[in-house]
Formats: sequence, C-alpha cells, structure tokens
Amino acid sequence: MWEQRRMCIAQTLYTHKTQSVLEVGCGEGNILSFLTGPTSDDEYPITKLVGIDISADALQRAQAALEPTPHDLRYPRIDNLRICLFLGDCTGPPIDGVHCDAVVCSEVIEHVLPTQVAALTNAVLGGYRPQVAIFTTPNAEFNVNFPGLGYGTPQAKFRDEDHKFEWTRDEFEQWARKSALDYGYSVEMRGIGLSMRNADSRFVACGGCTQMALFVRGAEREDSCSPRSKSEPVLEQPRLFASIEYPVYSQPRLPDKQLFDLVLEMAQLAAGNDENEGENGDSWTVSEDDLWEMLDVKHQFKRRSALRAWLDGQPETFTVVVKDDSNQDDALLLARRYRLQR
Repeated sequence: MWEQRRMCIAQTLYTHKTQSVLEVGCGEGNILSFLTGPTSDDEYPITKLVGIDISADALQRAQAALEPTPHDLRYPRIDNLRICLFLGDCTGPPIDGVHCDAVVCSEVIEHVLPTQVAALTNAVLGGYRPQVAIFTTPNAEFNVNFPGLGYGTPQAKFRDEDHKFEWTRDEFEQWARKSALDYGYSVEMRGIGLSMRNADSRFVACGGCTQMALFVRGAEREDSCSPRSKSEPVLEQPRLFASIEYPVYSQPRLPDKQLFDLVLEMAQLAAGNDENEGENGDSWTVSEDDLWEMLDVKHQFKRRSALRAWLDGQPETFTVVVKDDSNQDDALLLARRYRLQR
C-alpha cells in the first residue's frame, strides 16, 4: 500500500511538472527519499525538496536517510538537488522564504486534533499557496476489511493509536471541496489501493485503502489566505534542522571529436546487449532509451532532447529507424532507434 501511495504522489507531481516540493509532516523522510530519484520528464527535474516535522527524532532519521550515498558521490547528478529539513509545527506559520511548486501532506491530517484541521489547511493552501497540493488520508470505510478494528461497531478502533479521527470518502470530499472553494483551488478526489494483490472485487468495494485530494491553484484572489483568529496562539517560526546538497556534474561538454567518440563508444556498449544486433558486423541498432541511460551520456547532454538533436545531426553515423517499421510520428518518438554505421 505504501508503495502505491508514494508512486501515485510522485506521478502526480511529475504530471504537473513540479520542480520544488515541500512535504508537511515529513516524518522519517520516506516520500522525500522517493522523490530524490529521476523524474519521468528530464526537462523538469526536482531540484529542491523541503520537509517540516514537529519531531526532532524523526527529522534526525530523515536526515540520515536523505544524505548522499557513496553511489551519489561517485556518480554525480546532472541537476542540482538541495534538501532542507525544518523543525516546527505544521499548523503554524509558513517557513520564511520557502516557496515550492507543490506541497504534499500525506497521512498527516488524521494525526492532528479536529480543532487543528483548519489551521493545517490554512498553512498549506493559504500560507504556502502552492500551485499543486496533495493530501492523503486513510479511508475509514476500508477498515471493514480489518476485522480487528471492529468497523461499524461501538468498539471500533482507528488504524493507528495516534489517529485523532479517520474520514469516510464523503467526509474527506466535503472537507476538500470546502477548502478548495475557500482558498481558490480546484480539487480532484482519488482512491489509492483500489488494486490489491490476491483480493476479490468485494475487498475494495468500499473504496481504496487510502484516499487523495489533489488541489490545483486557480487565479489568485485577495481573500485566498484566511488570517488566523486573534484567539489562536502565535507559534514560533520553524527552524532549520538540516541542509543537504547533492553532488552535481559540473564539467563543460567535451570537444566535438571527443564527444563523438564517447557517444559512439557508449552506443556500442548499449547495442552489445540488444537482441536486434545487425546481421553484417559493420552496423547495428541501439535504442535512444538505452543510450540515454548511460550516465556519461547524461553528463554531456543534460537533457534527452539535446541528445536527440545531436544524434539527428550525425546522419552518416546515426540513422533513425523504428523497430516496427511504422511511419507514424508518435511511433517514431516512442520507439526511436538508431542504426550505427561503423
């Protein structure tokens, strides 16, 4: 379940081309760690990750999990990545100077008191004002699948002893639609965990194991940020707990001849594992996908589109072919291959 949730969050962020993400209630940094990987579109890499949590112990574990690995040090990234972790209350004032394309609040809202839900909502949608905000929370109706929770009985329990409440799909949607209206967002509701291993259709008839609200900001309004009530306590500003910088490849591109030799060498290596090797020994084919996966190639071109443009400019050596011999433009993009002439 956790894997489906993280993948759904990541793919949603990639779809919206977000390059900076704040996670509110980041805990031990599991989602932030997931987002350090490559995005689905290299034109929009994630270059800034920010996390805030009220627990110093959780942030210490997050820092350990997010530090660059020996692999990261040996094979630098092609884009910058900075990670900042802050210690503070998620329902309090926004972090000074932090502006991100997206805010993620995953499996957090159910841990705050019902009286604090409005403050958390205001902090995310009114304070940070991201272009995209993602909230996930357990679907209470799904608890019927866990006999030990006694769902629907006077003895019903929550999934976690720290949960202050668990919303049904209708309750979550009511909160989401009102919040979207209050803060100038559109909202889309989704179920996560609708496909469960070895489960029949009745298992998910009550919706997904968890549920997601995707907020997308509309046109700005003057009243989009609701001020705190004077009766609400003024909380301290979050303080910086840790800052992490990932190593990045910063060397200039090789001269033309060296670059050509490098790409040719990498292409030969990539083609060496290709089942469609040429019949005559002096030519073979290589997919753009395999060539782009070569880190030396990524370091030189930074973007896949730049590699493609360079290859297309070498027609005597790299000739575009398509595996299925289709002449359709979309097939050319999806199955783009090159024949190398030695």
